[in-house]
Amino acid sequence: MLDSVLDGLVRVGDPTALLYLVIATLIGVVFGVLPGLSGLTALALLLPLIYGMEPGAGLAFLLAAHAVVNTGGSVTAILLGIPGAPANTATLVDGFPMAKQGRGGEALGAALAASGIGGVIGVVFLIILLPVLQPIVLLFGSPETFCLVIMGIAFIAGLGHQNLTIGLISAGFGMYLGFFGYQQVSGVPRYWLDYDYLLNGFRLIPLALGLFAIPELVSLAASGGTIARDGARTGVLRADVYKGFRAAVSRKWLVLRSSMIGVVIGIIPGIGGETSPWVAYASARQTSPEGDQFGKGAIDGVIAPESANNSKEGGALVPTLAFGIPGSSAMALLLGGFFLVGLEPGPEFLKKHMDIAVSLALTVALANILAVVVLLAVARHLAAITKVRGHLLAPSLLVLLILGTYSVANSTTDVMFMFGFGVLGVLLREAGFNRPALLLGFVLAPLAETYLHISLNVQGWSFLLRPISLGILGLTLLALLWPMIRRSLRKIRT
Repeated sequence: MLDSVLDGLVRVGDPTALLYLVIATLIGVVFGVLPGLSGLTALALLLPLIYGMEPGAGLAFLLAAHAVVNTGGSVTAILLGIPGAPANTATLVDGFPMAKQGRGGEALGAALAASGIGGVIGVVFLIILLPVLQPIVLLFGSPETFCLVIMGIAFIAGLGHQNLTIGLISAGFGMYLGFFGYQQVSGVPRYWLDYDYLLNGFRLIPLALGLFAIPELVSLAASGGTIARDGARTGVLRADVYKGFRAAVSRKWLVLRSSMIGVVIGIIPGIGGETSPWVAYASARQTSPEGDQFGKGAIDGVIAPESANNSKEGGALVPTLAFGIPGSSAMALLLGGFFLVGLEPGPEFLKKHMDIAVSLALTVALANILAVVVLLAVARHLAAITKVRGHLLAPSLLVLLILGTYSVANSTTDVMFMFGFGVLGVLLREAGFNRPALLLGFVLAPLAETYLHISLNVQGWSFLLRPISLGILGLTLLALLWPMIRRSLRKIRT
């Protein structure tokens, strides 16, 4: 294994490979900053470019661009309340309120530090796990995966703005929206209203941007002011950015725990992408001594999801490299890249090309570090966006939203649905509903239904009694009861 690590270092250190890594990282950051242009979009556009490249360099080029998209996406999530990618919606819950308070630089610094550290932690665990991947991945079947989904849905209660009922109702509505279109197991279409577009269900990008971006643009344009409140400090100092950076570094246990959540959930195929940041956020809210400040500008609420956002990529590479089973939709495109350069991931790949596997892991780490350095250098200037008048900023951002939504599938219908969900987002915000919980319910609904169907067909309800299933459900119950347990402990101490 040591020889493979050394060979991987040699591969990554090759000047040509480093040049590809730098170019890909810059492309990934730009894709992250522009709303709607996710890592999946970046991989889809860059995939043809690797034809004819040396296998390791070509795959590293794809992976570097994808790995830093969420780092770039945190910029718009914090400064504008617009998630650069759907996974960044967890970051804006506290990051955007911080920007409104004139603390945008601090939030950016914390997010960038957490992203970089989380990405490196994910890679470290990937390299540790590479020799022992098979037995770990094989422990998780459909029953255990379903229980993980239930954990994610239960954690919605931790996002409920002090009102669990509203949080669960919002999540339920999100799950209902997730059931539109073909049922994944039977193939029977549901709720499609004889409208062909709905046969494949609602799209994630129009839903996410509509729910979160449009309401903020409406508020910004209507107020005529700036994102940062008039009473907030007008200057964006380099010291603000580094204050946030130091805050993330000092919260080492929060970063480590959130990164571990990202790695573990990222390993499970199909679960990690948009789920792990929310689970990390809910975990931080349940355990933080300032849990009641979450949603109002708590810096821990920025650090936790950003740590998980980047560490999950290391986890998603586990099933991709070990079994050729993509850990996420983006990894499915990376799988296509493997075939394009003449490689086939799986157990035999790890035996014959462990050096390439290690070099890919190191590529993720280096890309994360480089993205943090680049964004730190310009963070002060980016944070100044919060001082631009709304009537100047809103039209430009609206154009970016339209272009970002359209570019996903070249569909004007997606753009129309984005505006439709934007109206819904405004109404839900005014009514006090929990939009993050709705989005998480939407993402998890098809997974919950599919894995429940498979588990019941194979084992009946006894699948809930499997040891790992029981452990996951026990942790879920503990998470739900933790606020009451913490209040009881405080009363005992006083």
